Amino acid sequence: MRCGEFTPGDHLGSRPVRLRITRLQARPDRATLHPVVYVPGGPGDAGGQHASALRAWRLFQQTAGWPRDLVIFDPRGTGMSTPRPRCSEPGGPASADALGRCFKRLGPVTAARLGARAQVADLHRLINTLNQGSVVIWAESYGALLARRLAATHPNDVQLLILDSPVLQSLQARRRQALAYRRRRQQLLQDCRRRLVCRLSVPSLAVAIDGLIASRHRHPSMITTAEPPRRAKTVRVDGAAVQAMIMLSAYDERDDVRVIHALRHAVYEPAALSALVEPLVALNRQRGGRAPVYWSTRCSFRPVSKTAGTPAAINDPCRQWPVPRLEAVASRIDIPTLVIAGARDVLTSPLSAGRAVLRHPGWQFLPVASGGHGVLAHDHCAQRAVARFIARDGAWLGAGSCPARANGP
Repeated sequence: MRCGEFTPGDHLGSRPVRLRITRLQARPDRATLHPVVYVPGGPGDAGGQHASALRAWRLFQQTAGWPRDLVIFDPRGTGMSTPRPRCSEPGGPASADALGRCFKRLGPVTAARLGARAQVADLHRLINTLNQGSVVIWAESYGALLARRLAATHPNDVQLLILDSPVLQSLQARRRQALAYRRRRQQLLQDCRRRLVCRLSVPSLAVAIDGLIASRHRHPSMITTAEPPRRAKTVRVDGAAVQAMIMLSAYDERDDVRVIHALRHAVYEPAALSALVEPLVALNRQRGGRAPVYWSTRCSFRPVSKTAGTPAAINDPCRQWPVPRLEAVASRIDIPTLVIAGARDVLTSPLSAGRAVLRHPGWQFLPVASGGHGVLAHDHCAQRAVARFIARDGAWLGAGSCPARANGP
C-alpha cells in the first residue's frame, strides 16, 4: 500500500488542489500495468482514505482476487483532499435561499471548479501521471457519468469500463428521490404480501405507510439519537423525512421485517421510527461536508429543461447553483464495458441498466439478485466475475448472473 498526494495543477481560490491517493498493489514486489482506478459516486463521495476505510479496501483487494493494482483517490473537495470548500449550514443548505447564499459565498469560479468538467480533467491528469498505460475504470453510481465522459473525451485513457449500479442519465434530484421512494415502497409491499401475518394485518401496510407520511406532514415529531463519540442529535421527522428513511432502509442488509415492524408501530408510537433514523442522520452529516461538490457536479449534468416555466423547472435547485452545464458527448463508446446492477437497487433501476446494455452491443450485463446499490464492495460472485472480465481484457464472459445469497467464501 502506497499513499500520497497528487497535484493536478489547478487552484480553488488561492490554494492549490491536492488529491489524496492510495495505491494497493496486487503483487508485493512490483506495480502492475493498467491498474484499476475507482471513481466514487454521490456525487461528492470520497474514495475512502482514513484508516478504517483503508483496512476495508485492503481486505476487499485480498478477497476480490483482481489481477491489477487498485488506485483509490478522494476527488477534489472531498475526503482528505484539500481544500474542502463548505457551506455554512451544518447539514448542508436546507432551502433554495440557503443554497443561493452558499453559491454566492463560494463564487461562480470556485463552484465551477468543483464540477464535473474539473473532475474529469483530474482523472485524465492522474492517469497520465501514473504512466502505466490505459486503466480499468471502476465507477460506482453517479461516478458512471464521469467515467463515460472521460472515455468519450480521452478514449486512450481507458482500457475497460466497469459500471457498478450506474447512473446513466441525469435526473432532477427530486424526481430521482421520488422514483427511489416508490421503488422501495413497492419492495416492502411485495415482501409483506409474501408473509401471511403481514398480509392479514390491519390496517394494511400500504395504508400504514401512507397514513404515517400524511400524519407527519401535518404534525412533525422530534427524535433524539446518539452515536458515541458524537453528541446526541435531534432530528425533525416530517413526511419527507419518513420517505427518506423508507428509501434509505433499502441498504440495511435487506432487513425488511424490521423495517415493516417499525413503520407499523410508528403509526401509534412516533418513537418507533428511531429504529430507522440513523441512516438519515448519517446522510445529513455527509451532505454538510460535500454540499458544494454535490451541487456543482449534479448541476453540471443537469438535463436540458423542456418544461420551462413549470413548477418543477422553477423549483429546480440548480437555478440557485448556476454552474456551466456540460455539452453532450458521444453516447457510443467503443470500450469493453461491464454493467453490474443489483436487483434490489432502488436508486438506479436494474431494468434501466438492462435496457442501456441492449442499446450498446459492446456492453455486457451482470445482474445480482441479492444486490442493492453498490454491488461490488460486498458481493463475492460479482467480484469474481469482474476478475475474469479484467483477466480476459474485456472478452465476452457469456450470459450469467449472480444468484441470491452468493456471498459465501
